[in-house]
Amino acid sequence: MYITHTVHIPHSMSDCVAAVARGPRTWFPDLNDDRRSRVGVTVAGIALRKRVAVELGSLIQDGSWAEVPITWKATVAKPFFPIFNGKVQLAPVDPTVTRLTVSGMYKPPLGRLGMELDEALMHNVADATVRQLADSISRQLDKATV
Repeated sequence: MYITHTVHIPHSMSDCVAAVARGPRTWFPDLNDDRRSRVGVTVAGIALRKRVAVELGSLIQDGSWAEVPITWKATVAKPFFPIFNGKVQLAPVDPTVTRLTVSGMYKPPLGRLGMELDEALMHNVADATVRQLADSISRQLDKATV
């Protein structure tokens, strides 16, 4: 299943790339020294998050865009959660605004039952998770570029 979310950051592309280049603790939310974080959704003001092991690739810059490959997988109850493989991409909108896109793929666990659960509910949870992650990264970059 493919999911994506895009937000705009009120800073130049070069400022955002410089913040990302300083390292993932600058821009990836709640990332610990052991490369673990929490991802999830907020429902009725209650955070529903799972601890994940995060793997971030090297910053890739090519012309006017930049991206960082990202993978995360649950650290507990692994068979019940999908592995997410994607990227965090930056592209200029204009000289003072940068577009941040978090996108990627996951395969629902648990075979056919997992596919049915994904269709009924879990895809919405995955979509909301990526949306909240993109929003969190944009806030981190906004703070890191001032």
